[in-house]
Amino acid sequence: MSVAPLALAVLAQVGVIGNGAGTGEKVAPTSTQAAKCGTGITDFQVCHDHYATGCSGVGGYDGYLNALKNELVDPAGEPQNVFQVPDLVELEKQLPADLTKLNHEALKDQMSALGEGEVKALSGYLYYAKYGGAESSNCELKGPDNIDFHIGIGADPGIAATAKAKTPGLSPAERKLAVIVEMTPHWRAKYKPAWNLGLVQKAVGRQVFIVGQLLADNEHDDAKDDCAYTGAGGPGPKCWRPTIWELHPVTRFLVCAAAQCDEKGTGPGWTPLESFDPAKADQAAATKPPSPASPGATAASR
Repeated sequence: MSVAPLALAVLAQVGVIGNGAGTGEKVAPTSTQAAKCGTGITDFQVCHDHYATGCSGVGGYDGYLNALKNELVDPAGEPQNVFQVPDLVELEKQLPADLTKLNHEALKDQMSALGEGEVKALSGYLYYAKYGGAESSNCELKGPDNIDFHIGIGADPGIAATAKAKTPGLSPAERKLAVIVEMTPHWRAKYKPAWNLGLVQKAVGRQVFIVGQLLADNEHDDAKDDCAYTGAGGPGPKCWRPTIWELHPVTRFLVCAAAQCDEKGTGPGWTPLESFDPAKADQAAATKPPSPASPGATAASR
């Protein structure tokens, strides 16, 4: 393995990712410089040990955005508030009008005022989960252990039920109603090695409660991806997400193992993803407690 390019990358970026503030306090990235990938990047660990913002073949990406994505947010961090899916969609309207794909750092104060960098929670239903692609934040690596999981969270239990049944499955119009949360490879490896895509997919269609860092993924700030885009011509016909706001990285993932759970992630029925058993959850949801006698019936029997 060639060490020299990686050493040069470290000197160029001067900083390490993930200082683990995780108590709800905002974290300022220690390095925001985009980098060109050297040789010898064999896996996510090498990538994130040596490239605070990831890297790409040309280095032409938003380094500040990637630095936020690569934070190793403390899993014990408690969310400052709980979003519903429409809340994140509505927050899109408050994004700075001059935000582009490459100027996140220049607008960091405005973004911070909107809550970016804080630990938040999202309550909703799991519509789908899939592997992401090769991204600069992960040094453009491929393979399931080296990439993000892209997870769609929606607000409609009826659509979620369709997703769970998978007959016929969600339509493109339904999928684009889901906001995005992402599990990153180096965060998973450090804190939740049991998380894998198959485990997440077992929870499709269920009520979920997710905690993670709030960020706006301006990489998708265009009409092609963002259905809320209001630029010339409006959203593209194949846009696939209602907002660029995400929880990224995800630091807690709870699944409702009952017929219904509260929206605060604290009541009975909530189960950590790694402990979730679909069969037991279905059995619990189908077992309803006997209805108590109504007051009227009790009075009539006296």
